[in-house]
Amino acid sequence: MIYSSVASKYALALLNVSKRLGKTEHYGELLKVTSQIYDSLATVLNNQALKPEIRANLIVEILRSLNLEVDEPFKRFVHLLIVNKRIKYVKQIASYYDYSILEDNGLVPVEVTSALPLSDEEREVLTNFVMKYTNRKPVFQEKLNEELVAGVVLEFAGKKLDASIKGRLERIAREITR
Repeated sequence: MIYSSVASKYALALLNVSKRLGKTEHYGELLKVTSQIYDSLATVLNNQALKPEIRANLIVEILRSLNLEVDEPFKRFVHLLIVNKRIKYVKQIASYYDYSILEDNGLVPVEVTSALPLSDEEREVLTNFVMKYTNRKPVFQEKLNEELVAGVVLEFAGKKLDASIKGRLERIAREITR
């Protein structure tokens, strides 16, 4: 995934605070749920006719109604997202937050898209490939896309490797039409 500079700045700022407070995992959970809240209430949360405090408090109250503890630093973070009109980036912020935690632990997140679920043998081959390329252990996020026909598309370390039949056919078609 390609992240906006906005998402990375906010995610890293929250990660620094969460590390200091020993709440890295908890803040990650709060971010994920906040992202889901935004998906459901985007129209309300982007409504400039409502004061920022009302919109931020709405998120906080929903989090609390789900029995999630919301402390003052996270509440201020949500308020900052609303005031600075950055709440629309919350899904990217949550994703980059998780990515940064993996990076801090010497792991590399890898998005694998395949036509069929990966076998253990295929996963081992991909693990060895990624480790050779990055010197870090991969954490796979697997997606299925039947349009690929066969093969995989890997995204990691800012790179995209298309080793699918669909990708090969598209490259051949581009060469023929030149």
